[in-house]
Amino acid sequence: MNAAHREKPRNVQGTASQIQRPSYHNAGLSEAAGHALPCILMTAMLKMKPFVPIAAIFGILSGCSPAQTTKEPPADLRVNLSQHGLPQGFFRADAEKCAHEIISYRFVVWLDSESVAVGFNTSPNCRVSPGRKVDGLARVLVFGVTGELKATRDIPYLADGNGEVVAEAEARAGPGGTILFRIESVNLDPEGRQESKSGVLLLDPKLQDVARIDRFLEQTTFVDHALVFQEGFTLGQLRTYDILDGPPPSEKRQWRQDWPVNARDRKFGEHGLAYMVCQQELRPNDYVATGAVYAGAKQRCTLTAEGEDRNAWSASLRDGETAEVLAILADGSVVGHVNGKESKAGQLAIWKRDQIAELLPWVPKNLCGSLQSATADFSRYAAFATCDDRSDHGRWIVFDRRSQTPIADHAFPKNARAALSPDGMRYATFESGELRIYSLPKS
Repeated sequence: MNAAHREKPRNVQGTASQIQRPSYHNAGLSEAAGHALPCILMTAMLKMKPFVPIAAIFGILSGCSPAQTTKEPPADLRVNLSQHGLPQGFFRADAEKCAHEIISYRFVVWLDSESVAVGFNTSPNCRVSPGRKVDGLARVLVFGVTGELKATRDIPYLADGNGEVVAEAEARAGPGGTILFRIESVNLDPEGRQESKSGVLLLDPKLQDVARIDRFLEQTTFVDHALVFQEGFTLGQLRTYDILDGPPPSEKRQWRQDWPVNARDRKFGEHGLAYMVCQQELRPNDYVATGAVYAGAKQRCTLTAEGEDRNAWSASLRDGETAEVLAILADGSVVGHVNGKESKAGQLAIWKRDQIAELLPWVPKNLCGSLQSATADFSRYAAFATCDDRSDHGRWIVFDRRSQTPIADHAFPKNARAALSPDGMRYATFESGELRIYSLPKS
């Protein structure tokens, strides 16, 4: 994007900085060729043959990922959150040392492409003394992309697990433009005889209550963020799910599913579901379907997708590969992350009925990447990439499906949070005590 066509960066503290056009350096010729060759081979294969097995594609494309860039763009907006109650030292390296015992919040969530919410706990991250429980209090702030404060709210919550392990707190986009504030269960007494209920609190753009549902949330759908709850608790394979959309949330569908014993990574979409089934080689050339996962056993996995009419289709992976189902798109296609032995990064892919998999640009093969955020059509998506447990930083990388070169790539703290806007034209970060908003190029 040309610097002349970009708005001047805003800083709510009044200190403007010189705008510079983001620049992403090109990799050297040999490095670029190393990344591009597998993608060129894929294109040639697709042109030469009407059908190419998915296993063959994944075998070739284990290195089909963009080169890492280093240039960091300037933020268009920076909001100092200490002026809005962010506790001092919230982003210290050891700030989350009690996260396994005390529930804390740190999140950034887009309500729409013009408004973003940032949240953090103002209560202590750890007990101030061994016998004094932490009473949780989270603050949620909604800002416009030009920096104006639109809404603020404090939410009390049960934070202290009484010495027991607690779940990681989160907030995300909810159905109908709401914020989904997840409430985690904690032990109410040191002996663990009573537990509080887990649930979800849905907030509108003004941070007013839309609904509170005291049920354990299984997941949300990718496109509309509909809520998926399992009815009751069972160890069996036959289960019933309620899918709620809104607001206000109401049941749109009830799904009764008899899962295979070896089903993994169950995901629901607006009009169907998808899951992986994997057989394991327990003896030479003897693959068995079992609910247990055996360390070191060779895997033979297949993606299965079903529509509302129960009509199913599948796609097989190469022997030894596994995949995580990430999302079901509006057209019924399935996004997944394939893991193999060829690289640490794995490969991001989209499967469609009766078609070969589409391999998407992904993190460099020497990094471990996880999907963090994406637009509803998956035209743009972002990953956090690192393989170094000793470092406090990784890389935040934003991709456009039409380009093998990332449209944003910079160092990013592990204790920070980031999210793409719904239109894919911006991303927001919550890092180093600030809310920051960055523009992305149009193409």
